[in-house]
Amino acid sequence: MAIKNKFPTKIPLIVERSHKERNLPALDKTKFLVPEDITMSQFLVIIRNRIRIKPNQALYLIINNRSMLSMSLTMAQAYENFGDEDGFLYITYASQEVFGYHDDMTGPSQEVEAIRHRFPNKIPLFVERYSREKEVPALGRNKFLVPQELTMSQFLYIIRTKMKLRDSQALYLLVNDKVLVSHSMTMAQAYQQFRGNDGFLRITYAAQQVFG
Repeated sequence: MAIKNKFPTKIPLIVERSHKERNLPALDKTKFLVPEDITMSQFLVIIRNRIRIKPNQALYLIINNRSMLSMSLTMAQAYENFGDEDGFLYITYASQEVFGYHDDMTGPSQEVEAIRHRFPNKIPLFVERYSREKEVPALGRNKFLVPQELTMSQFLYIIRTKMKLRDSQALYLLVNDKVLVSHSMTMAQAYQQFRGNDGFLRITYAAQQVFG
């Protein structure tokens, strides 16, 4: 291929929005020429910046419209394994809504791998209200990135503050919707023991009335 002959340390890409995608904008161009040592995580940041999406908006990269790769993989490695016979590496991007959440995922999502690669001392959380909870309000968002040394007690205080609960209102945190862990446990310890297959530590909150 002429491009590879002229730029042997560059990888030619064709990047397109998934045909099922409705929430993310289309790129202003589809062809890219990137350094061979750039990682999928770094390229994900480039795409996020080009389409100007919000920090809390999930974004996934798929190779050949079917393979979700490790975020630490370099473009050279991806090109060697998945480069097309026409000389291009084909990448599709899409939001979380296109794929949905699957509890039986076999490995961390691209989103979590990118987060952990960029912030190795932070813990990605997915926090939601208990399904039977009626008195405690829902949070305005579900995803948090917290310091690994933060304790469950400190995070409980953060959640209480965000929901503006009364001092007399009880609130409990459950891990994986069923485990009441020690308030002295750090997020790093909880993550090591209870993180989900998707790479998130899933925390549910509820009032005393739900358990009492």
